[in-house]
Amino acid sequence: MPIDVRDLDEGLGILISGTGIVTDEEYVNSHKKYLSQDTKKLKKYRYSLSDYTAVTEAATSNEAITQIATLCKRASKVNPEAVVAVVANQELIYGLARMSQILMDETGWAHEVFRNREDAEFWIKERVKVKYGIGDLTMA
Repeated sequence: MPIDVRDLDEGLGILISGTGIVTDEEYVNSHKKYLSQDTKKLKKYRYSLSDYTAVTEAATSNEAITQIATLCKRASKVNPEAVVAVVANQELIYGLARMSQILMDETGWAHEVFRNREDAEFWIKERVKVKYGIGDLTMA
């Protein structure tokens, strides 16, 4: 499957990893998987890391990005303090991630787009430490 979703740090975080060609359906369904789950689990999340550095082609549309933004806005009503980082090293995917970031401004989430995972992880760790006092994230 081109998109894998798994919990990190005993459910404090979530990792979305994309590989190969990612379609609208896969992109939207991966986000539905964690953004539409039970509120107890959704409330526990402190951060989200999406890594699209292994994606070779993003066959996604503006409509899919808008659907993701709508899901995020709904989820932010349950968990308004999340820290969200997206890693995209290809120009098109980076641009799509930035467009998504603009659409998600209404969530109140701290949200940034990065070119490499190291910078994204550093940023998440710093924000989570300041916001929640959690300083021992492994992101593994």
